[in-house]
Amino acid sequence: MAQTTPDRMTLYRFKLDRILGKGGTGVVYRGVDPEKGEVVAIKLFFASFFRNKLHLKEFARSVNKFRKFKHINVAHIHEFIQGEEGECLVLEYVDGPDLKYYIENRPWNLQERLVIAAQICNGLQYIHDMGFTHHDLKPSNILFTRKGIAKLVDYSLCGNSSWLTLFDPSVHEQVTPMYIAPELIRNEKATPQSDIYSLGITFYILFAMRTPFPVDTLQKLYTCHLRVIPDNPSMHNPKCPPGLCDIIMRMIDKKPENRFQDCDQLRIALADIGRSRI
Repeated sequence: MAQTTPDRMTLYRFKLDRILGKGGTGVVYRGVDPEKGEVVAIKLFFASFFRNKLHLKEFARSVNKFRKFKHINVAHIHEFIQGEEGECLVLEYVDGPDLKYYIENRPWNLQERLVIAAQICNGLQYIHDMGFTHHDLKPSNILFTRKGIAKLVDYSLCGNSSWLTLFDPSVHEQVTPMYIAPELIRNEKATPQSDIYSLGITFYILFAMRTPFPVDTLQKLYTCHLRVIPDNPSMHNPKCPPGLCDIIMRMIDKKPENRFQDCDQLRIALADIGRSRI
């Protein structure tokens, strides 16, 4: 994960020592809470992220629910701050790299990658069980602790579809294009199956070691999500077992109803792959 000198030394009560990353919705800093002596991650949203007062109000309300989340594979959210210095989300600091770094730097190990996939499924199922969808699931939003525990992060878009579409019917424009589900491109309701599609694209990259849609424009990418069936992952990585390839292709089916019912069902299918290889 990128770590650079911060452009400010403090943010509200927090002392900042580095920038952890920048994205389409804001900048993430590492900071210290002097009141608790605790290291935290602080996401400062860009002023343009909140489209209107309703968006801001509903986001703050949802954060109060997010703070109740307690799961080993979901980064804990501490608080949401609003004030003259901007809107900030304060959350658990995860001290390892993200899944993107893992994919680019770790040697191939099927069992290790299946363990990671199972952890992601557990975290995402928990979010769904709590009544929410993530909306921006991708490798850079999956972090690891130094002990190898995967944690889902970045709740900038997380929410239930009823209020998301209320303040912004074009919410799909804020979702990372490589991972967006076809139904969101069509401005249809987001469901857990939308997250499973994004996770399927993530797993394609994790196990096939390349993107499913190597195109160079946004319009071509959207067209691929809507109409193009990607190559079977085994065509690009013969080490990927046929059963696992079938799972990934089911996850990225164009029709939500053809994907897995939930992440528990997906995790069980992945476990069967792991057992069959032992």
